[in-house]
Amino acid sequence: MASKRRRSFLTSLIACIGFIVAAVWAWDLPVRDVLAYLVLLLGFLVVLIVAGFAGGALLSWLRRRKK
Repeated sequence: MASKRRRSFLTSLIACIGFIVAAVWAWDLPVRDVLAYLVLLLGFLVVLIVAGFAGGALLSWLRRRKK
């Protein structure tokens, strides 16, 4: 049996996919638009992750440098 943490993730993933399918079906949202938004959001996510790593590296460098 899957752990509770994994089940929660899978439940959230299924709900998210269900919402996207419902948006395409109920609101006649073109699949092309959905994919464009997905690519845009993934791009923003990558930018945020890179900025977080850069900020962490900068803070680490500032703490380790000699005064």
